[in-house]
Amino acid sequence: MKKFRYIIMLLAVIGFTACDSDSIEDLQGEFNNITFCTFNNGSVQPTTKLGKGVKALNTQFTDAEGNTLSLSFGSKEWILGEGSFSPVTTVSNAGTYAGSINGAAINEGNIDVSFVDGTYFISGLVKTADGKQYKPYYKGELTFIVGEDDPEPSGYTMSIQTSAVAIMDWTTWQTTNYPDVTKYTITVCDPNGAQVAAFDVINGNDKTAEQLTGSYTIVSDAHDAMQISAGYSIPDYNMAGGSSYVDAAGKTQYLTGGGTVEITTAEGIDGSTLYSFKGTGLGTTDAAGATGSGSFNIMFVSFIEVKGSVVRDITIDSQILGTQMKYSVYLPEGYDGQTTLPVLYMLHGYGDDQNSWLDKGDLAALTSNAITNGEVGKMVVVTPDAKQTFYCNGYQDGMAYEDYFFQELLPTIEAMFNVGKDKSKRAVGGLSMGGYGTLYYAVKHPEMFCCAYAMSPATYISDTTPNLFELYPAANAAELPELTIEVGTEDATVYESCAAFNAWVLSGIPSIQYIERAGVHDWAFWKGCYPKFLTKLGTYFK
Repeated sequence: MKKFRYIIMLLAVIGFTACDSDSIEDLQGEFNNITFCTFNNGSVQPTTKLGKGVKALNTQFTDAEGNTLSLSFGSKEWILGEGSFSPVTTVSNAGTYAGSINGAAINEGNIDVSFVDGTYFISGLVKTADGKQYKPYYKGELTFIVGEDDPEPSGYTMSIQTSAVAIMDWTTWQTTNYPDVTKYTITVCDPNGAQVAAFDVINGNDKTAEQLTGSYTIVSDAHDAMQISAGYSIPDYNMAGGSSYVDAAGKTQYLTGGGTVEITTAEGIDGSTLYSFKGTGLGTTDAAGATGSGSFNIMFVSFIEVKGSVVRDITIDSQILGTQMKYSVYLPEGYDGQTTLPVLYMLHGYGDDQNSWLDKGDLAALTSNAITNGEVGKMVVVTPDAKQTFYCNGYQDGMAYEDYFFQELLPTIEAMFNVGKDKSKRAVGGLSMGGYGTLYYAVKHPEMFCCAYAMSPATYISDTTPNLFELYPAANAAELPELTIEVGTEDATVYESCAAFNAWVLSGIPSIQYIERAGVHDWAFWKGCYPKFLTKLGTYFK
């Protein structure tokens, strides 16, 4: 590689300006017989609008020998930005390019673009369909014409959760409340339901989504209007959260300061209001604590308005537990209590409560959207409080939570909300501690649930709690509900135990679906799981 870079520098020094296909004998392997092309003339052809905010920026390059290079860059901007573009046959997405050299289509190799003081630097090592390899290079100006988009929903969606602004001083443990402002947590998901950005926006009280537009600065402990509260990463404790976006490599970057985030609106071609989020010059840190900088541009996002209603903090005077227990309920649009509906029980994690799935997991918005889109039929969703019981008997202060769940909670819900009372109309899911509860209930009470989804589940708690490693091998696989386990490969909390559970237990039960994907132990991961669960439920809840 050192020889290769030296030759490139030497060619630049002697003013190499034309294509030269002579073999370079000192180069090895894939670098043999490379044609070096330095193009000295560049022009911008008319830009093509591809829809959903994506453009094809078309360029043409020539040299004195008459060689030609055509490149069409996929971009969300009207002006070519910096980055590495991957080859495709036809451009349809940002970050890709289609091109040809002397009429031969390029089918391998990235094109890298840099922009310094008004000058573009475009280069790459590519292979064409006829098997030839080229090292194209261009240095010069390119003038792009900024046009106007025809906004079309991109398929991305956003939801908003509101909360009070309260800042704790960690040296004095005193909390200061700011009643004149509200925190609007905006969550943006891609068309597959995976979270791609989250912003803790600070603005005045009682703002609508459209009234949140403007340019925001990123501030730690933000408490003034037009600020976004910075994200954080504490690798030693496997903790990260707050305002963030997912970069091109699929890694979550938490905003630490610098730059701005701009929220704008546009009227879509269907008359709806679409939202765009653009961040530039941003300081970032990832979950591992690596710092850097970055930018993003998420265009033409549709706002999900919750259809239906949420009833919070309903109490049950539990005779089994000897205390009051709480739960919250999502009711679909048009709920009248007359029609029997299926019911889903979503179990929270350790340290959370009956409202965590609603406040942190966007459960109402995601469920409403899935029902509206026809992915699942109307249903009731119950989010019970389980304290830190792990949903079993005896773990916390001798509480018989499992008995309470099946003997008191379920009958109460079925009587109060007219939900189905058989296996085909009942499902369960949960995260972390609630993932353990999901796995435990699925194997201990398989006659109760048609479908179950365990997200980042704990699989082993202690010698005094039910042992899933023993229960599952002893179970009749044919009787189990349809069961899915999903875990993040960077999840330092449960990944190793889940992988072991899969290898030692699930290998003997092929009907259970086990999913690994990039992610950590956080709400961004779980909010990517929940829409998949709803899609599965569409088979049962029609």
